[in-house]
Amino acid sequence: MRKYIYTLFIALVTISLSAQVTIDRSTAPVPGPARTPEIGSYESFELKNGLKVFVVEDHKLPRITMSLILDRDPIVEGAKAGYVSIAGDLIGAGTANRTKAALDEEVDFMGANFGTGSNSIRVGGLSKYTDQLIDILSDVLLNPSFPEEEFDKLKSQMISGLKANADDPDAISGNLRGAALYGLEHPYGEVMTEATVEAISIDDCKAYFDTYFRPNIAYMVVIGDITVKDAKKKLNKALKKWKAAEVPAHDYAKTPRAASPRIVMVDKPSAVQSVVWLGNVIDLPQGHPDIEPLRVANQILGGGMSGRLFTNLREDKAFTYGAYSNFGVDELNATFGASAKVRNEVTDSAITEFLYEIERMKNALVSKEDLIAAKASLSGSFGRSLESPASAANFALNIARYNLPSDYYNNYLSRLEAVTAGDVMRVANAYMNGPLIITVVGKAEDVAGKLSAFGEVEYFDAQGNATEAPTFLFMPEGITKESVLNNYFEAIGGAEAFQNITSFEQEMSLEAPGMPGTVGMKTVKNIPDYYLSEQSMQGMTLMKVEYKDGAATRSGMRGNADLEGEELASTAKEAKYVISQLEWLENPEAITFDGQTLVNGKDVYQITEGEQTHYFDVATGLLYMSVETAEGPEGDITVTTVFKEWREVGGLTFVKTIEQSAGPQSFTVTVNTVTWK
Repeated sequence: MRKYIYTLFIALVTISLSAQVTIDRSTAPVPGPARTPEIGSYESFELKNGLKVFVVEDHKLPRITMSLILDRDPIVEGAKAGYVSIAGDLIGAGTANRTKAALDEEVDFMGANFGTGSNSIRVGGLSKYTDQLIDILSDVLLNPSFPEEEFDKLKSQMISGLKANADDPDAISGNLRGAALYGLEHPYGEVMTEATVEAISIDDCKAYFDTYFRPNIAYMVVIGDITVKDAKKKLNKALKKWKAAEVPAHDYAKTPRAASPRIVMVDKPSAVQSVVWLGNVIDLPQGHPDIEPLRVANQILGGGMSGRLFTNLREDKAFTYGAYSNFGVDELNATFGASAKVRNEVTDSAITEFLYEIERMKNALVSKEDLIAAKASLSGSFGRSLESPASAANFALNIARYNLPSDYYNNYLSRLEAVTAGDVMRVANAYMNGPLIITVVGKAEDVAGKLSAFGEVEYFDAQGNATEAPTFLFMPEGITKESVLNNYFEAIGGAEAFQNITSFEQEMSLEAPGMPGTVGMKTVKNIPDYYLSEQSMQGMTLMKVEYKDGAATRSGMRGNADLEGEELASTAKEAKYVISQLEWLENPEAITFDGQTLVNGKDVYQITEGEQTHYFDVATGLLYMSVETAEGPEGDITVTTVFKEWREVGGLTFVKTIEQSAGPQSFTVTVNTVTWK
């Protein structure tokens, strides 16, 4: 018996190996027919006030989520841009029956989640709290209190966010793109500024809520452990006092495609890389038959790490950490675009490669392998989305909002599978076609001359306003690095006075999201070859470094250690000075004078020190800004420090306010007290 089993085993292995040998792995397997996806069921009903409700029952877990969505037209906010966003947050900041603190406490007690936006309210938690959750939802809808203190706080937070984004190339690129494509007076192009936010009143927020939060333009999506019968009964009771009313409609003309290519740029003199975007407006409403072919085309061009843009610009040319493309679907207007962050010196070369890959999509049929891979990726993403019960509700919502066929999403995979290489070329010519608008945020002095190869360069400021061409560096007569440094030290009280300082302490206030507010810094150099530097926050020592007789130790949150190698050498260098700028006088050959330029509307002298660039105010001699390049997780990032204010203390001048940003992160430091001797 064992012999027969062994013989059978050998035969099976042989057959298996023979089958493997005949497989041709050089070609992708032929895909099977598109299946019909299994989309969760839903039921819908409408309340007497016009609210349309969609319910997806899911009793696997004892949880429930209720989301209210307004279907309103885009709004031009004009001189008060930002009020719609503030109104959305303010709605959830308390009611006539619940203060914000009481509301937060109630939500936390249930382990629930709750949030409001300019066109939505969402609440969710354990289904045993369904009645309490509905009560919170109805209370917010019917009795918002618009507390003044929360309004002031939201305005302050928004202004802080704008300050943080003022130096963020990605935020600036978004402003520039909207202004160039749509214009500042279009709902998709207008830009929030500190001035527009300051102009917002609490009455603006109340008026927005009273005007637009109406049930007759709203949808409710209920997902979870509840029956349709219970949902209808509970919502009817809770929302019967929510009254329908006429809501203003806002009609906007379709934005035409640019008639000719445009190169638009924001000059960011401190930038070490450029944020590049190429694209144009497209007309692609929900349900359009070109959506699936364009999804496939976009996936092949720049939908991910296997896209042609990524392969070309990153893997082949090493211009960037990533290059991608995307498109939008919108009833009014959307965009097709491709983007990347590239080194200044290759900005024009990167744009050339973007244009090459887009032209290739338009002029050559994609390969069968690319087509199969793109469809597989998209169908896989769609399949994974069906694992969430929310998908059925979202599909139902879209069908209702955009008047789609009832089987629209059931046929998605069939439509995707039907896309041919010819379809991909057709939509590439229809939606990726020129003339394209090219937007660049970067150092104009390094890239503008090369960009002119693509057309005349137009300049904008960070808020999307057209502006004059920037002033580049020039060598002013009679100015040297020595005179710039001498003027600086004279402006702060003299180099000798600072060289004689033996002790220097500062107490500062820190404004940064999620960070404590008080910071202390202490530097002591009161005997030869001894140096102490200590940093504290909220009274707790973060780091303390002591240097004496050629040896140094570090203690604090990073632990205790004896410093060696580069750390010891760096500390020995720092130990020579109470303020680091004194090194400029001792080691002038380490710096170069680049010339005079204009930064943020201010005439400045530019000096380079290794990886750092310093800008000195021509009028006052004081240090205005320092910029350095640091290594981040996704490549080099620019760290910008602006010395906003200076003040005199005991005959010497010290910085009072500092604003620093590193990528999207930013904070403000205000020096409250300075003690020196």
